[in-house]
Amino acid sequence: MKILRIVLPDQLSVNNPVYENLNKNDHLLFYEPMDSFYEINHHKQKIVLLLSSMRKIVMSHDHKNIIHMKLLKNNKHNLASFLKSITEQYQFNKIVISKPSDFKTNKDLMFFCQSSGIELEVLSDRRFISSSDDFSDWSSDKKTRIQEYYYRWLRKKYNILMTSENKPEGDKWNFDKDNRAGISKLKSDIPSRTEMKPDQVVFDTMVDVEECFPNSTGSLENFNWATTHNDAEKLLDDFLERYFKNYGTFQDAINKDNTFMFHSLLSPYLNSGLLDPQLCIDKAIAKYNDSEAKIPINSVEGFIRQILGWREFIRGVYWENMPQYKNLNYWSHKKKLNDNWYTGNTGIPPLDDAIIESKEFAYSHHINRLMIIANLMNLAGINPNEMYRWFMEMYIDSYDWVMVPNVYGMGSYADGGIFSTKPYICGSSYMLRMSNYSKGDWCDVVDGLYWRFVEKNIKFFESNPRLAVMTRSLNNMNTDRKKLIFKKANEFIKTNTL
Repeated sequence: MKILRIVLPDQLSVNNPVYENLNKNDHLLFYEPMDSFYEINHHKQKIVLLLSSMRKIVMSHDHKNIIHMKLLKNNKHNLASFLKSITEQYQFNKIVISKPSDFKTNKDLMFFCQSSGIELEVLSDRRFISSSDDFSDWSSDKKTRIQEYYYRWLRKKYNILMTSENKPEGDKWNFDKDNRAGISKLKSDIPSRTEMKPDQVVFDTMVDVEECFPNSTGSLENFNWATTHNDAEKLLDDFLERYFKNYGTFQDAINKDNTFMFHSLLSPYLNSGLLDPQLCIDKAIAKYNDSEAKIPINSVEGFIRQILGWREFIRGVYWENMPQYKNLNYWSHKKKLNDNWYTGNTGIPPLDDAIIESKEFAYSHHINRLMIIANLMNLAGINPNEMYRWFMEMYIDSYDWVMVPNVYGMGSYADGGIFSTKPYICGSSYMLRMSNYSKGDWCDVVDGLYWRFVEKNIKFFESNPRLAVMTRSLNNMNTDRKKLIFKKANEFIKTNTL
């Protein structure tokens, strides 16, 4: 049997099961031009990270039968057409691959193999701690999907941050209430980030990306990402040493002068396979158990909740609800984004800064993404498909499995509450409380967008006991105040949407 084993650009794990039982006669395909690169203008830094990392793996691999499909200018291969050409050339009759992370690639691969009479073996995805069956096992008897309960279930199953009595460390499952300090509470300096100097492989990849994707989002000027497993692990160690102590307390804070704050910036490595999630958790717990480090429980629990809780949960929600997930639009929003959402010229300082930072660094932390950018897009009536594309284009850690639930679920509530109990919306008071932005005219715009949204969807808010208080506040609002902020909101929408 002639076997082709495939590694995709986001399947860079050392323990990728494709490498197991690798016979000397098997061919190993490293496929660079991920189809979505041509469909969506992914951030240039993301493409460089994936491709330069893959090229280094190819260079270090000692297998003799390697097929390395590199980017080619003006030659937009898709995976199916390329597989057709090489299966005919080499007469492969079996393909082995770790489960692709997105629905479309998985579907296209299955269709190709079925139509070509080629056996397909899909192996586990080891970029995650839980198995592909864990989510379905947990959810089989659940009417609702609540992340907190899946998180607890995984904690127990994999014995993570649990005591010998099978109770949660610190006697609580969740310390999120201790992770909401605003930037005004910060009394210490934020350490500068370690500089990752690009080597020749990275520079060469930059040239290829600029040639092949000149219109893709962002710039490569501020590229500062690890492109090897060793360097990614060094950055993990650096985070635990210099940022971990304050990570939990200021997890939700917004700093207009430092978007990175105490965040780990490890998601690009976890999502591409350069870092193993279990390794991250093990090292975090070891640091917490080191009495000299003095790591607070809210930091270690908050860090683990992002990896074991949200990351694993979001993946499960994605696969359970595809492909129909991308057709959901609960609010029937129809507006499109104009260029201001790419240049950072909307007129709202926290939003504009978050946009510019996203372009420059291919990164912004979760509160900027959820409570600033997605919130204001949703309040402005932007179609969730438009929101999805923007988030896919902007971030170095963006993948279909990540962004579909986060945009159609949390970011816009377009799914009507598959796993969110309420829409994530806010006015200016939250932004001011969590940040070091000054109050200004922009607050009226944000508040106008917020209350306009509530009024437009008044029946929804009235029917929800948790949200009904908003409708009472709206009814008690001063008439002149309401008229002023609604006018500014409508002007914002007219200026910044199509």
